[in-house]
Amino acid sequence: MLSYVALAISGLCVAYAVHTYRCFNANLAAAKQSGIPYISMPIYTFNRAWLITHRLWMPLLQLLPDSWTNLWIDYLLPDFLWTKLYTPFRDIGSDVFLLVAPGANTLYVADPEAISQITTRRNDFPKPIWMYASVDIYGKSVVSTEGANWRHHRKITSPPFTEKNNHLVWQESVHQANSMVASMVSADVERSGSVWDVAAQAMRLSLHVISKAGFGLLGRSPLKIHKAANESFLEWGKYMRELYEQKKAELQTGESRDGMDLMGALVKGAGITGETNGHADPEKASPSGSKQLLTDDEIFGNAFVFILAGHETAANTIHFAMMLLAMHPQSQRRLQKDLDDILGDRPSSEWGYDEDVPKLFGSMCGAVMNEELRLIPPVVGIPKMSTAGRPQGLQLGGKHVTVPADCNVTLDTVALHRNPKYWPHTSEADLLDFRPERWLVDGGANGHHDHGHGDEAHSNVDEGLDFDDGPDKRPDTAPSLFRPAKGAYIPFSDGYRSCLGRRFAQVEILAVLAVVFKTWSIELCVGLSMSDEEIERADEEVRREAWERADKRARELLRTGMMTIITIQMRKGKVPMRFVKRGSERFDYAV
Repeated sequence: MLSYVALAISGLCVAYAVHTYRCFNANLAAAKQSGIPYISMPIYTFNRAWLITHRLWMPLLQLLPDSWTNLWIDYLLPDFLWTKLYTPFRDIGSDVFLLVAPGANTLYVADPEAISQITTRRNDFPKPIWMYASVDIYGKSVVSTEGANWRHHRKITSPPFTEKNNHLVWQESVHQANSMVASMVSADVERSGSVWDVAAQAMRLSLHVISKAGFGLLGRSPLKIHKAANESFLEWGKYMRELYEQKKAELQTGESRDGMDLMGALVKGAGITGETNGHADPEKASPSGSKQLLTDDEIFGNAFVFILAGHETAANTIHFAMMLLAMHPQSQRRLQKDLDDILGDRPSSEWGYDEDVPKLFGSMCGAVMNEELRLIPPVVGIPKMSTAGRPQGLQLGGKHVTVPADCNVTLDTVALHRNPKYWPHTSEADLLDFRPERWLVDGGANGHHDHGHGDEAHSNVDEGLDFDDGPDKRPDTAPSLFRPAKGAYIPFSDGYRSCLGRRFAQVEILAVLAVVFKTWSIELCVGLSMSDEEIERADEEVRREAWERADKRARELLRTGMMTIITIQMRKGKVPMRFVKRGSERFDYAV
């Protein structure tokens, strides 16, 4: 009996080895015909079994001679996009390359020309929706659909993301930023204690903004930080059902609330009340108008994605912007000078969206936001794929190349954003560092160009902007700042599948930066090496050494403590900071 079992296992192993070999040969042949540089690997990095067990196997593979493994071993680690950055492209001498493995071919792209082609040819390079199963826990959404189904979701979900609703986002963001600061430091003290949970505070702030501005549910949210995952899942679903029934009742009686009202837009756009908002597909409705254009699950799925994407992106940017400014005090001082010039002595209650946001967007405040998103975009790689059975051509610098059929495609944002061909820099090392001043050109902050209004005519003509018909289509950066080449800066993706909530996030980030840094400075906390009493007694040299130790630790965590779970965050440590009244700073060093 045992001999039969052993024979069966041996047969399966042989069959698997033969299948793996044949798949690898087929993928290698396609790579050779593509005209694209490639690296061959024995294992597909994102094979599920490998993802689970790679920490067991990597030490064994590292024992092999370097001459056998040095070309491919680094690419077996799932987080290699963040650890390698632009290095693979520089080493291979091309801004596109293929990784060839038995499981799949994968094209990595850090070339703006290629990215513009891929993102505009939506049917040739669709989104691999199977990768988004983790966000489908309540139902399909605009994020996890493709083709006609995606167009249907997009028509229904896009109307609330308009310029007029960004006024509400601004007001709520200013309010929540003031509340966040008040929870961390009293207004009557010069400096806070060590704040270790800046990331969590930013997450809470952003969740409150999307909850209040987008759904009107602040104060009733069931999400408790210490609840078990299953309880949170059930509670959130129940709450969305309650809100859904409320919105149906409101629309049926002709009631509506001012502001963004994302759930109301989903319900109305789905045709549940017999109405459409002009964006539902009339061909899918019955003559009586009774056909529901989104299922209940799809409505809940889109609501969940709005909550998830609507707070993680902005929260990460706020957290890392604060940290990076604490690590670069001179840039922080430049930001504060611009805030003083723009906002004067007015209290935040008198700041206006129409008057102040365009100036902030075109100043050092916008430069800080842009630079943080350049260095740490929400996702390190944007997934696409070539269509099954159909190789796709690309033009790269006048040369034709062929992307193999059934090829995974990754738009490598962190490499693209460090590509020296497309960014102002003093050295390649400079591109690895936070320097928001690189965005200030032609007077930069001093001009305070009116991106929202003075540039409106230009935007409407050249960008097809319609404030009353879906998301803001203006460029990601203000005209007074450095404008990257098309396809070179994609923190919110690009093309048809670009982020619906881009302007929402930008307005929130600008508001929080303005509230915090108008009154406060943020410093790295040196408490891990010196107490407050020791700092007060220390001379300037000792203080600087303590600050440099804190700065070194923060840089190390940015290099080795980052991990992607939907978005990239610092998951292997925390950087403590302190809020200090402006004028009371103790560490004001140039890096």
